[in-house]
Amino acid sequence: MATTSIHPIRVTEAKSVQYITNPEKAERVTCYGCNGSAEDISHQFDMLRAYGKNMGSVLSYQIIQSFAPNEATAEQVHQAGLMLCDKLFQGKYKYVLATHSDTKHIHNHIIFCKTNMENYKAFGTLMDTKRNPAWNKIRQLSDEVCKEMGLSVVEYEEIGKGVSHYEWSKQQQGSSWKAQLRYELDCIIQRCDTFEEFLEKCRLNGIEVVYNPEKVISLKFRMQGQQRFARAKTLGYYYLPENIQRRIEQFSHHRKMIIDKSRFESKGLQYWADIQNMKNVAQMINMLESYNVHSTKELKPTTMTIMARRGMITQSIENLDEKINDLSEQIELVRQFQRSKPYHDKYKSFSGRKQKEYAKNNALVLDEYKSAGSQLKSLYPDGKFLSETSLDRQRQALYGEREKLYKEYHYLKKEYADLDKASRTISDYLESLRGEPEHRRRKGELE
Repeated sequence: MATTSIHPIRVTEAKSVQYITNPEKAERVTCYGCNGSAEDISHQFDMLRAYGKNMGSVLSYQIIQSFAPNEATAEQVHQAGLMLCDKLFQGKYKYVLATHSDTKHIHNHIIFCKTNMENYKAFGTLMDTKRNPAWNKIRQLSDEVCKEMGLSVVEYEEIGKGVSHYEWSKQQQGSSWKAQLRYELDCIIQRCDTFEEFLEKCRLNGIEVVYNPEKVISLKFRMQGQQRFARAKTLGYYYLPENIQRRIEQFSHHRKMIIDKSRFESKGLQYWADIQNMKNVAQMINMLESYNVHSTKELKPTTMTIMARRGMITQSIENLDEKINDLSEQIELVRQFQRSKPYHDKYKSFSGRKQKEYAKNNALVLDEYKSAGSQLKSLYPDGKFLSETSLDRQRQALYGEREKLYKEYHYLKKEYADLDKASRTISDYLESLRGEPEHRRRKGELE
């Protein structure tokens, strides 16, 4: 999962914003409730802070959310940052989110104004208490986001295998052969005890493999019919040599529901092992039936269908998040406009010296009115923009759609894990029957 940290900014706010939005470092930048140059954003933060009561020395805060090398793409990391901001700020804080991809650890910088736009209270007052420190809350929410997105999450709890959402979403972009290759590699990994056995079984299963630990590209694969080799790195973090070895060790310790009879000398214990194995296989067959899978031949196409559907759900969630973010920005603009409009109306009621004096004393809020009005005009050229209530109603409807997709995703996640467990158990059982007399192959019909 991502690591997080939070740091107060007391002096160099504009410089900090300028640093994180530097195009040489930042691949993606999203602003919420603010826009323009680093100086403009700092000025807008300052305008909001002027409404606050708890001034203090802190101007704003910076959150850093960092991911392991090869764990996620810049697009995924940025999406994770947006989801974290959505959960943490709930549309109440102005912020700038920048995703840096100039290092091996792709990471997010989030600078947000300490004063919220709802009641002008400070972030520290609301979040940073001894019992519930802000850094702890941020870490928990970041972990939740990672789990929801499938980033570095234990996919099968009993064995510790993880696969990201992005892996599946690539299928929708013409890369389904990668999903098939991953599937085949996963099946092989589950049934090996050593890395050397894994390499050998790859070759026996028609997957050409090149492994040279001394080279930068140490491991690559090619299936039959595939023109080019696929580097392990392009398949994902979990297919790097060191992680394949780690997964093999995890599988070898936790995978088997089938008891090895050969370790028993007593015929009674061997008979007991037979009974237990058949019970476990029967349990797995019942599990397959519950998912409408009636033979082991149906397992692979069913699993591939699940993977494809999860990819579609991922894309749909990303699209909904973009729409939610757009609506949240519009809601904030409407809030700014309505909040500052009385000041503008009063300014227009004056003239001459009195108007100038009023403008000088209320420059910040009048600038806010002008900025918000200009942005709303660009969104609604006819000047008839929707109310905050109407926009929020649309946003709540999108939240509902996203929640349904999350529920379907978690169901598919469990189904995938169950099918894999059943496949692994049945395969292990059939493997244990090989070499036995034909009349003792009580479950041969599973093939």
